[in-house]
Amino acid sequence: MSRLEMIAHLLAQAAPAAPEGLYDIVVPSPERPLWPVFVFLAIALLLVGGIVWLVIYLLRNRAASSTAPPPAVRTLKELDRVERDHEDLTPNRFSLAVSEALKNYFAERFRDPVRYETTEEFLARLAREGTTLPPAAQQELRDFLTAAEAVKFGNSPDTAGLTRPLLKSARNLVSLCESVNAQPGSRK
Repeated sequence: MSRLEMIAHLLAQAAPAAPEGLYDIVVPSPERPLWPVFVFLAIALLLVGGIVWLVIYLLRNRAASSTAPPPAVRTLKELDRVERDHEDLTPNRFSLAVSEALKNYFAERFRDPVRYETTEEFLARLAREGTTLPPAAQQELRDFLTAAEAVKFGNSPDTAGLTRPLLKSARNLVSLCESVNAQPGSRK
């Protein structure tokens, strides 16, 4: 026997037998670090905070959109603002502002693409396929757009005198469309 084998054999004989019910002693391991728990909690809190913020944001926007004034009221306010600025605007700018307000109204109220068309494109579409606008307003809108084009591109000295009737015509168009849609049986 080699020396190592002899030592191992002696040690094996010298070790007392473990009493029954006793097992090897487990060496305690170090505690788990707490930083992963804190990272997980921070991420969870950020996620919950983001969800709460999103819900509050959506509820506020829903409440704000439900209390928004109807398109006719916004358009009439815009026309009032343009009228107040009448002295500061050139006839071209005045006509453009009135046309934009009216086109925005028709686009929002009737989902009509007049907002994104030139006068020529609108008149051509009206002749070809019609529009979602009330029939009573279609001729008025044709006349308005034609007069607005004359003010925008006309360089005559009486162009400034044509701006007030243009504003009155725009207000009449909004009132006409609202009265037609307020009648029973009309589409809203």
